[in-house]
Amino acid sequence: MAIPEFLIFILTATVGGMFLCGANDLVTIFVSLECLSLCSYLLCSYTKRDIRSNEAAIKYLLIGGTSSSILAYGFSWLYGLSGGETNIQKIVNGLLTAQIYNFYGTFIAFICILVGLGFKLSIVPFHQWTPDIYEGVRFVSKIKFFHNFNKNSIEYIYIYKIYFFTQIKTKFLQN
Repeated sequence: MAIPEFLIFILTATVGGMFLCGANDLVTIFVSLECLSLCSYLLCSYTKRDIRSNEAAIKYLLIGGTSSSILAYGFSWLYGLSGGETNIQKIVNGLLTAQIYNFYGTFIAFICILVGLGFKLSIVPFHQWTPDIYEGVRFVSKIKFFHNFNKNSIEYIYIYKIYFFTQIKTKFLQN
């Protein structure tokens, strides 16, 4: 068990979380979230000779890959509906000015984004994988890292970007 390997994973996940908190673009959100997630998968499997750690890492990788693909699908819907825009503010402005007003397409995009981020945050009803993963992680410091850093950085996205959903909600209610 090499300590430099452990520290590199922690630092790379930290950098991914920092970029995630400052992201205003769909591509930046996705890449930084994946940087954070991939390092979390590697940290989960850090004790290579432990069977529970290996099982937890495989489960985490499969669930994380599925949630990432659903999230990317939702982002691709938003990208397509906006006419090629990836900046969140421009997408919101386009939705508010009814240039890209397509209720069903926007609804599918938001559902896919909610499901993808729901798996990443392990919110109800997408939380079935969480106890297995936390049981496979053997180090107390890694459990604290998983619990605090991953959820706090993604929750920051929810809080920081809440205007996006509230503005769109008011637009849909006005029509």
